[in-house]
Amino acid sequence: MNKVGWVAVLMVLALSSAAAQAPRKGENWAIERIDNYLGRSITQGFSGAVMVANGNHIVLKKGYGNAVRNSDIPITTATLFDIGSVTKQFTAAAIIMLQDQQKLSVNDTLARFFPKVPHDKQSITVHQLLTHTSGLPAGLGVGDFEHIGTTAFFNRLMATPLRAAPGEQFHYSNVGYSLLARIIELVADDDYERVLQTLLFRPAGMMHTGYLAFDASSSVTAAGYKSGVVMTPTTLSRYKADGQVSWALKGNGGIISSIDDMYNWYLALRNHVVLSEAQVELLTTRHVVENAERNQSYGYGWSIFSSPRGNKMIGHNGSNGVYYFDFRWLPDDDLAILYASNALMKDTPAVSENIELMLFDDVFNPPAFAPGPVTQVLAFAMAYKGPAPTLAKTIAEKFSQQISERYVLNRAGLTLLDAGKTERAISVLKLNVERFAEDGNLWDSLGEAQLAAGHLEAAKQSFVKALVKAPQTQCYWCANAQDKLQHIKMRQKAAIPVTSAGAG
Repeated sequence: MNKVGWVAVLMVLALSSAAAQAPRKGENWAIERIDNYLGRSITQGFSGAVMVANGNHIVLKKGYGNAVRNSDIPITTATLFDIGSVTKQFTAAAIIMLQDQQKLSVNDTLARFFPKVPHDKQSITVHQLLTHTSGLPAGLGVGDFEHIGTTAFFNRLMATPLRAAPGEQFHYSNVGYSLLARIIELVADDDYERVLQTLLFRPAGMMHTGYLAFDASSSVTAAGYKSGVVMTPTTLSRYKADGQVSWALKGNGGIISSIDDMYNWYLALRNHVVLSEAQVELLTTRHVVENAERNQSYGYGWSIFSSPRGNKMIGHNGSNGVYYFDFRWLPDDDLAILYASNALMKDTPAVSENIELMLFDDVFNPPAFAPGPVTQVLAFAMAYKGPAPTLAKTIAEKFSQQISERYVLNRAGLTLLDAGKTERAISVLKLNVERFAEDGNLWDSLGEAQLAAGHLEAAKQSFVKALVKAPQTQCYWCANAQDKLQHIKMRQKAAIPVTSAGAG
């Protein structure tokens, strides 16, 4: 659909809010196809919410599926989701606002904020943290809900080797944004989330966005479904249970929000309600090359790339492996696409691009979701009624093509482990190491399942193999395997043999 046609359709739809939210057949062929595509996908495991806005006008606003499956609680655009790494744009926006308040500069180095910065990190600037060019690793191996004290976390970060010299290469780094969150706290003399609430969320009308410092009592929070199958606790419930947010997430991911609130954020950006035109321009400038082949650059908390039609697109997606969020802003078309899902599957990330294509292509009509190999194997394993040891043989026979790549059984097995199906997880993960015996990461996964089942000696052997088969550099499972071997050693040492007095 060309731009003139799009605007003409918008004028018709904008005549009534009812038409904007639920277009009648024939009013907008593109919106009708989008709605049909997502509606057909519900039976294949899709659930989520979508909003399409042209300028200040909402063209499509709808939820699909239920917030909690087997319930009558529908997903709406007010439903709360974990927005993942879309969080980074808030951290970046706060940094820019604090710069304009002369509390920091993007050219400041870490030495201004942290004492005793190691020599290799002394030249890292705020700009480099914002653009993922600091050389810091992606993470520290700390779980999203693993709580390490502030000093201990950042001491560990400072002691971690760099992947590259500062300023030389683009390497996406979550911990870089954790550092930015800590810098925000230091210069503002306040908690990171409270700073965001004061500077960004409340001025933008985002009253249901944050980690813990907002009232979610009247909101519905979508439960998460791993691979579209296994229900997991909501991120918000984990925060509430812990009473805090881990530094593994703070500043780089895990913010809770709704499509409605993120629409308010889009309006605030577009209409310069919270940030000035110059500030928005600074956030969305192509500062560094992210992927040259795709003409993709990174700004401050945003990716800048070309849409399938070649138009400029500003956006960011995010996921914790369960929830998925995508924010796409096409300034040339004055268009925004907001999309959230609580069930990350093979086809989940394609929704935003498919929506854009349908908006501008009268012929394009994608098929409904199709369960990917992980979803197929996991659903079968969860429903399996036979003995756990026989599960592997059955999967090998029934899903021989689907398990040809090592990630399939690894993800399925670890998800079974998270779901408490420990013996089934062991069966699946054993099958994987039989097929890909030289992959140390797969042995590490098997060791986790065996350890959870209390099979200490078997777990020990698996973790040893994980280390033996480690690459010479960038072994992202080695620290875990070493920690678990130490844990097993301590448990075995503490075990007291049971003897019977007088036994013959």
